Amino acid sequence: MGNIGSRGGSNPPPPPPPPHLDGRGHGVPPPYYHRYPPWPPGPAAPPPPPVPFPAQVERQRAVSVHAGVNIKGDTLRLEHDDDGRRLLAFSFDADAPGSITVYFFAQEDDDSVLKATKENMLQPVRVTFKEGKGQEFKQPSGTGIDLSMFEESDLTKVGEDVVFPVAFKVEVDVSSNQELERGQDAEDSKSLAKFAVFVKKDNAEYGIQVVQQILWVNGTRYVLQEIYGIGHRNTADKNVDEDDSGKECVCLCMECAQLVRFQTNKCPICRQPIERLLEIEFDSKPMPHQGDQ
Repeated sequence: MGNIGSRGGSNPPPPPPPPHLDGRGHGVPPPYYHRYPPWPPGPAAPPPPPVPFPAQVERQRAVSVHAGVNIKGDTLRLEHDDDGRRLLAFSFDADAPGSITVYFFAQEDDDSVLKATKENMLQPVRVTFKEGKGQEFKQPSGTGIDLSMFEESDLTKVGEDVVFPVAFKVEVDVSSNQELERGQDAEDSKSLAKFAVFVKKDNAEYGIQVVQQILWVNGTRYVLQEIYGIGHRNTADKNVDEDDSGKECVCLCMECAQLVRFQTNKCPICRQPIERLLEIEFDSKPMPHQGDQ
């Protein structure tokens, strides 16, 4: 047997189409010769409308502040006590000595003072620390919380009247650190508070998630924002809505931020709606090297 076809000669022409399919006898050109009329001239289509930006987005000016203490958020955890309770623990760096006070079911009153709303059951616990890096904090044994005594909704959500399931306040002895901060305005007091909720993990254990951070400097109250893209800096805004604090934001230059505003209303990293624009100004002066006067 051979291949279909022939090496020599010419193939016979195909047979003509049946009469009922041959339009040439009726004055109709073959379909492949048909031309459609051109699109009528007219004005060009308008460009698509710009992406609407949410009305609630505000442009706010922020300032860079130094808390005097660095709480390493990825070390924030609960540890088991011998009596089955949970103890708050974390790693931190401190520029000066001070103290850490832990509150359960904490609330900030009108005078910016923290208090425990269930003080009859869970007393605040205060522990002092020294200056230094790489320090470890852990509540003293016997002062923890028995999570089984409370409903899960009370542990994992911010309660009515803005009661946080757990909070801790770090107070820094500013007077012993003034020499390190020469060139800045003298500070009489400085304290940092972190408010958190308990988070239930897949293994039924609980963890900690910070939802708000407050810094007090000489009686001025700042809400801290974690800025994504510029290291471990904290940026403070005195007018920010506290319910939104703790959310990460993206650090962009001014030109890129303006471009994003007119192109989309979503974050280029997490794709969530943009809720606020913070304008941050940094001192352009070079930092003095160690030993410089």
